[in-house]
Amino acid sequence: MIVKGKIWIETDFGLKIGLGRALLLERINALGSISEAARELKIPYRRAWGIIRDMNENSPKQIVLKEVGGKSGGKSELTDYGKRIVELFNEVDDCFKKFSKSESDRFSGWEEF
Repeated sequence: MIVKGKIWIETDFGLKIGLGRALLLERINALGSISEAARELKIPYRRAWGIIRDMNENSPKQIVLKEVGGKSGGKSELTDYGKRIVELFNEVDDCFKKFSKSESDRFSGWEEF
């Protein structure tokens, strides 16, 4: 038997961060581009931009900064606050995975229900 679940963080401001949003933020941070991050994660740019807009609007501080492109193209980056949110989510997610594993281990050897 395996204990499974998903975790996300919700703030009083309405900000919601789950695995998908955390991955999007991580890829934006690594690639410097919302469109590249969206392409890598196989989600439409419009959806990625909507997620970023939603997070920025429901956060007391901006999470992603976007520079409009010109000849050299635009760039996007996480603010320090955005980076901290990703770190916190990953810490909570790691704890949850450890919990799930330890609880699954308790059930090893049980007959199936």
